[in-house]
Formats: sequence, C-alpha cells, structure tokens
Amino acid sequence: MLEGMRMAAQGMMTQAARQDVITNNLANVGTAGFRKESTQISSFNQILNREVGDMDGIHQTSADFSGASGVEISGGLSTSSVTHSAQGSLKETGNPFDMALDDNGRGFFTIQTKDGLRFTRAGNFHLATNGELVTADGSQVMGHRGPIKLQGSNFTVSNDGIISSDGKPIDKILVTVFENDGQLKRTGDNQFAATSKVSATNNFQLKQGYIEMANVNAINEMVDLMMVTRNYEANQKVLQANDRMLERTNSVGQVR
Repeated sequence: MLEGMRMAAQGMMTQAARQDVITNNLANVGTAGFRKESTQISSFNQILNREVGDMDGIHQTSADFSGASGVEISGGLSTSSVTHSAQGSLKETGNPFDMALDDNGRGFFTIQTKDGLRFTRAGNFHLATNGELVTADGSQVMGHRGPIKLQGSNFTVSNDGIISSDGKPIDKILVTVFENDGQLKRTGDNQFAATSKVSATNNFQLKQGYIEMANVNAINEMVDLMMVTRNYEANQKVLQANDRMLERTNSVGQVR
C-alpha cells in the first residue's frame, strides 16, 4: 500500500516536470530561434550505467552529460531537459538586420555577452548607436574579426555569411558548431553556453531578411499537455485511493 502511494506520488512529480517543459515550449512558439525541449526520465541505475560504463569497460565522456541539468525526484529518478536541434521554419521579414541560418539546425550565431561568449539561433538583430550589430538584449554579434560594426543599414550579407558595405567585404559572420547537443547549456534569453571546445564552420547558408522560427509544433505540444494532465490525474486518483485504504486499515487496527 505504501509502495503504491510512493509510486503514485513519483508519477505525479514526473508528470509535473513534463508539464513545466511543455508549457515553456508553448510559451515560446513565437520566439525567434527557440529550440524545443523535452523531458528525459532516468532511474538511478540508468544514470549510473551511463556515467561509469558497462562491465566491458566502455565509458562515456563527460561531454555526453554536460547538457543534462537534472532534477532528482523521489524513488531514485531524475528528470533532465533534452534540447531538440531540428531547424525551425524560416520566415521572410524583409528587414536587412534579420538573418537566419539554413543548415539543418547545426550552427549557431556567436555573440559576446556581459557573461562571455554565448550561442543562439535567434537572428533578429539590430544596429546599436555605436554601429555594432547586436542582439535584442544588446549583445555583440561576432564575426571572424571580432564584433561586427556596420556603416548604417546599407549593407548586404551573402549566403556564405560575408558582410559587405558599398560592395566592399567587412567581415564574415562567425557561425559555431558543436559535436552534440550535450555540449550546450541553456542560459536563458534564448542563448546557450558551451561546456567544451567548439569550432567555427563554413558549412551553412545564411539568409538575410529572414528569421528562423521556433522548432515547436504547437498542436503536438497541446496533445502532449493533455496526455500529461490525464496521467497526472490518474496518479492522483491512485494516491487518494491508497490513502483511503490506509486510513481504513488504521481505523480497524485501533483498540476500542
């Protein structure tokens, strides 16, 4: 009986963690460059096996787990967020400061923030008063020569990321890639930090006057949310039923 209550409570906590992630995805459907998250549930034994390898001596590297910001829940389980790398749809805006990467979701714009280098898929940039190309929060967009500085809005960006003003090349957009999503740590403001060595790439197509939308399917998220709600309620009913049984058992055992 107590084991049933424990499992039901564990199920409720798991579904609550999933709900938090799904609602965050839905809240960011209209956020440029947002990457969907999903919840991964792992038991203690699964985590241990991944960390230390199996009996044959096969070991995972630390980079495989660096992106797993786990939260422990009851019963030896933990939840971790998994970032989906699929590219979102590209939306034409006509704004020369908007840029989108067309590369199957592999690369990231490199930006300099007050906390150091960060990486983002959100290309809704604008021009700062000092002529620098910056993100919505004022972080500098990096080129191969450093922060990109423009002379007004009369500039073009080629498909391979070369920025030109009056027909003269200025710099090239610095696009960074990672070996796997485990090397990325979400830091807020639609940005990621690197947890291991990164590298620049030329394997991309850049579209000026476009932005990449979130790679979130709102209908699928709503369906998942309804399933999570039903599962939560089912576990809640099991917990309540076990609680009533325990209460009756205690009352029978009382000395009258």
